[in-house]
Amino acid sequence: MKKKKWVKFHNKFALCVLLIFLAAVLLPSSALESKVQAASSPRYGGSYYNYGEALQKAILFYKANRLGDLPDDYILPYRADAAMTDGQDVGLDLTGGWADAGDGIKFTHPMSYAAGQLGWAVYEYRQAFEKSGQLDDILDEIKWATDFFIKAHPEPDVLYYMCGYNDSDHSVWVPHELLDYVTDRKSFVLNPSTPGSDVAGQTAACLAIASIIFEPTDPEYAQTCLTHAKQIFEFGDKYRGKNPLDVLYPSGGYLDDMAWGAVWLYIKTGDSTYLDKAKSYLPVTSLGGGHTHCWDDVSYGAALKIAQLTHDQGYAAMVEKNLDFWQPGGGITYTPGGLAWLSPWGSLRYASTAAFLAFVWSDDPTVGTPSKKEAYRTFAEKQINYILGDNPRKGSYVVGFGENAPKHPHHRTAHGSWVSMLDVPGFHRHILYGALVGGPTSDDSWVDDISDYTLNEVATDYNAGFVGSLAKMYDMYGGEPLENWPQPEDFRAPEDDIVEYFCRGWIIYEGFGTLNLLLQVNNRSGWPPTVKDKLSVRYFMDLSEVFEAGGSVNDVQITLGQSEGAKLEGLKHYKDNIYYFTVDFTGTKIMPAEWEMCEKDAHVSIKYRDGIPGSNENDWSYQNLRRDPDYDAVSFAGLTPYIPVYDNGVLLWGEEPLSDGNTPEPSPEPTPTDPAITYGDLNGDGKVNSTDFGILKRAILGNVAPGTNMAAGDLNRDGNVNSTDLAILRRYLLRIITSIPI
Repeated sequence: MKKKKWVKFHNKFALCVLLIFLAAVLLPSSALESKVQAASSPRYGGSYYNYGEALQKAILFYKANRLGDLPDDYILPYRADAAMTDGQDVGLDLTGGWADAGDGIKFTHPMSYAAGQLGWAVYEYRQAFEKSGQLDDILDEIKWATDFFIKAHPEPDVLYYMCGYNDSDHSVWVPHELLDYVTDRKSFVLNPSTPGSDVAGQTAACLAIASIIFEPTDPEYAQTCLTHAKQIFEFGDKYRGKNPLDVLYPSGGYLDDMAWGAVWLYIKTGDSTYLDKAKSYLPVTSLGGGHTHCWDDVSYGAALKIAQLTHDQGYAAMVEKNLDFWQPGGGITYTPGGLAWLSPWGSLRYASTAAFLAFVWSDDPTVGTPSKKEAYRTFAEKQINYILGDNPRKGSYVVGFGENAPKHPHHRTAHGSWVSMLDVPGFHRHILYGALVGGPTSDDSWVDDISDYTLNEVATDYNAGFVGSLAKMYDMYGGEPLENWPQPEDFRAPEDDIVEYFCRGWIIYEGFGTLNLLLQVNNRSGWPPTVKDKLSVRYFMDLSEVFEAGGSVNDVQITLGQSEGAKLEGLKHYKDNIYYFTVDFTGTKIMPAEWEMCEKDAHVSIKYRDGIPGSNENDWSYQNLRRDPDYDAVSFAGLTPYIPVYDNGVLLWGEEPLSDGNTPEPSPEPTPTDPAITYGDLNGDGKVNSTDFGILKRAILGNVAPGTNMAAGDLNRDGNVNSTDLAILRRYLLRIITSIPI
């Protein structure tokens, strides 16, 4: 009796396995997506995190590293166009793509790995991205990279693999917006005489993946990606060899990259020639197990996909040999807190990518050892939870997410130095949401230190596998992304009250009818970092005593002494007895890049003709002037709002005098004529936020949204709604000004 029950059960089990196998073979790959319902807490570990928010922020990180011509309404208020000269040295437009990490170099090899890895995540877990509302965002980021790869492939046998280089880029610590001004953006190319099958294979894979994931939404673009993928793969296959780069990202070989490209071309096209090439490039006997999928070794991902596609037991065994290595007791080092620790350099990117492979493998019931799948999933979940806060620190390793999150990632643009120094300022001006830092040492220790790039670097390849793992965690456990986030003000660090443009002034000498001044115009901009070449300052004088003594403007001599590119414009009438002279730096680039670039000096002498009782003490601009010149570009000593700064003649910062020259009293809060109007609240929801900014921008462009209160958009109450009002609203949202002037 027992034997009959066993036979019956065995037959049912065998039939079930057969049906699962047939379904996997016959159904499209999307049918293998996880259908696990969201749970209120993870099945493993005692912590639960908002995986939707973590995913949302991890994708957003890529926007911080974009180069090229950014959209006018870019979501990051501290970013602007960057590296706009890329390709000019070879007569091409090679703008776009991502800066690699905390630096500004653009590498095709690791970038194509990162974009391809993000694409692989969409391929496996598209449903999770759709459900979380992140599909459009991640596709947009991937396209930003693939658009560059298409540009970098102007001919079938030509592929550009780098813009900028180590010696130049790493000699400065400047925001990405200033790369063109202080670094050499030289272009480096692969061609038949300088092959790079590693770069070609990786780029072909990325474009092939893109052709798959864009097919449902943009089939024309998908076809473009496929065309370039085929040509680039053929180029790498025909002209074999490693790319010549020997610093930063020296390649270990090209066979894995070419196999990776061939696998995805097979998945896209169904052409078995590509699958045969993949296996020839990556035979089972060549596979190792002591590392994981990364920019320089994609053999692990390639073997996994070959095993899934062919159900070859040899490849499946090698995949599991690698995943077993990552298990406790499997060979890899484990920290006391539970992190599978592979390397001191970017330990978390390896753990999160190994987790992604474990998730993908454990999701597929048609291949591998069923009894191991649960252990692989357990491993993956624990690694992601460790990163998000389930660790001895009880802190996140993702900037802007969770408790005790990093605040000092090694990232030049987020830091916002104006003197090319890692310790100036002593905080990060911008919050680099979603960036995964390198991670702790093998004993779980970690210091939030910008100068420690081993533990605190962030990079496009670091986040890539992490994003895929988060998509799977969201698919299983849910956690909603933040609503109405981010707003422009969300990116500003609480410590950042830095004035962006200002004048510093000092009295060098005063006596015997002479006043010698040192005036210094400063550009410490970060919202975004901006090069200015039309800055000027005005010194306002009260000449009442000169006129009362019978003198005239001609009795006041203004001369320009030593300066850094300044020109002097003599006295002009302002109002009443107030005049001003202008020190104009037009034609001189002033930028928050390095010590001598962020500030420019001018020495000016004011001298009264003998017999004229000239005095400067009643000058508007004399207020608060000090006698202790401070030449330190880090200091704010001598900053005076009474010597205003202008950009192309338009007041940029500072205060102009009242008609009597006296310091104005603080103005009371104005009462609108129409009490129903809240200036800046164009949609009438009682809030002034980025939604109103978008509505106002549309209105200025002539596309007024229904229900828009245009009266609320006249922020300066001059009777017009124009770009001046938009600028006022932007400054208010960024907390540059504390109230909206009306």
